[in-house]
Amino acid sequence: MTKKVINDITPPRKSIRQIPILANKRKGIAREKTESVDEDDNFSVVYARRVVGWQRKPLNPKFVIWTIAIICLLALFFGISIIFSSATVVITPRTQVISFTNDLYIAKSESSNSADLFFEVLNIKQSSGETVTATEEKEVSQKASGKIIIYNNYNTAPQRLINNTRFEANNGKIYRINSSVIVPGLKKIDGKVVPGSVEATVYADQAGEEYNLKLSDLAGDFKIPGFKGDPRYASFYALLKTDIVGGLIGKQRIVSDDLRKATIEIIKSKLREQLLKEIYAVKPENYLIFKDGYSIDYVNLPDTPVGNDKVKINVEGNINGIIFNNTKLSKYIATKKIEGFDALPTELIPSDSLLTTFTAKDNTSLWKNKTIDIKFTGEATIKWLYDSEAIKNDLAGKKESEVKSLVSKYQNSVSTIKVIFKPIWTRYFPDNLDRIHLQEVAGLD
Repeated sequence: MTKKVINDITPPRKSIRQIPILANKRKGIAREKTESVDEDDNFSVVYARRVVGWQRKPLNPKFVIWTIAIICLLALFFGISIIFSSATVVITPRTQVISFTNDLYIAKSESSNSADLFFEVLNIKQSSGETVTATEEKEVSQKASGKIIIYNNYNTAPQRLINNTRFEANNGKIYRINSSVIVPGLKKIDGKVVPGSVEATVYADQAGEEYNLKLSDLAGDFKIPGFKGDPRYASFYALLKTDIVGGLIGKQRIVSDDLRKATIEIIKSKLREQLLKEIYAVKPENYLIFKDGYSIDYVNLPDTPVGNDKVKINVEGNINGIIFNNTKLSKYIATKKIEGFDALPTELIPSDSLLTTFTAKDNTSLWKNKTIDIKFTGEATIKWLYDSEAIKNDLAGKKESEVKSLVSKYQNSVSTIKVIFKPIWTRYFPDNLDRIHLQEVAGLD
């Protein structure tokens, strides 16, 4: 029997050249000179590779361009938002509510004592009319009327002209005022001396059409005959403001009594609304008119014929308002009602519940008195005033964190200060004062 001879099997010697390399791994692998290292007698390992980094894929040019454009747009947006940024400063002023229970004070139009309560009188006249159908006819004797402007070119002192003062036109016709007026004195405006002036209604001395005057027909001024022989005669004069009309002796179509009365009430109602609107519009900004501190007088003017069968009924309204400088009034009231008042600038804000009662010392018209009594009942608010422009200047170009120091600076007149920035990510106040806006809100006492 043949004996099988088993030979020892020796593993073949391995080489790096014999190791297969996958196709997808060929990139990025650098081959180097092999170096053999014997581990033992039967096996050896060849270590001969070094892996290098993967190569980067080139960037898409469009992607690069869009990225740069977006970055530039964002930078431009933020730059413009900073340039045109704004800040709204919400201010809560310092206030205190005060209560009155029939508190009586004395107000004067003239006084040498600065601690007194002062008042002034604001006067406005307006006329209005309604055209209605004249249904009756009768003999009438009617005086013409119209408006003039009286000038004082004499001196700086005001001049009172009494009721029935005469004015003579250049044609010799005489006209009169039916209530006294005060003509202001000379004053300086922009360095020029300007005569004082006041408007008044004049009425013909007698009835008749010959007293009717038109602006286009009148030449020259009205003079005041009562000043003849006096230096004032040359310096006081009047000019016609409207036509003088209505003079008539003879038959005229007239309005029935019932229709006239109803029409006059309608005119008075409209005049009242117009006069109140006007007096609040023309009063000085820092002056206060109380809702009961005025009186309105009405005068029926001559009718104006309109065509053959219509007549215009005319009424003149005259409002006299008692006005107060609010800063002085509030200081006067606060000194009496607030213990330890600091005498800083304030203003009085009447509530809807505040009632005021005015009483003339001699029981005549309020506006003719130099001393009046005023009684308060209800509530009002004393509000401390602050300098808006000073606050803007203090904030311009500053950081938001500096608002706290500003509140401390104005703590005597301001309770709180809050800021709203636009856009919201800005935290600096603009240097331009026009982009710093102040908004006042009422606080809780």
